[in-house]
Amino acid sequence: MSRPDYSPAMLAVFLRARAAFRVVDSGEPWRRTEIVRAFRAETRRLASVTNVEFHMAWMGLLQSPGPRAALWAVLGHFPADRGILLTHGGQEHG
Repeated sequence: MSRPDYSPAMLAVFLRARAAFRVVDSGEPWRRTEIVRAFRAETRRLASVTNVEFHMAWMGLLQSPGPRAALWAVLGHFPADRGILLTHGGQEHG
């Protein structure tokens, strides 16, 4: 059985994919920059992470487990529900 990947790089993939979906769902691709900016601000606010933490997550470089868990939660994924503990830059399986 494969284990889900909650790495910093995978978090960036999910954040960017959700932003792209938001653009497509809008039906207004010419507003891409505005829509992505709004998605980033909303997600950052909902996760209660700093601008720097969000930027690091967006770039796939966020190592801190607390902010990573908060962003995953906003995306609807909860590592603890799968017995996974986020560590500094990685994860442990329970």
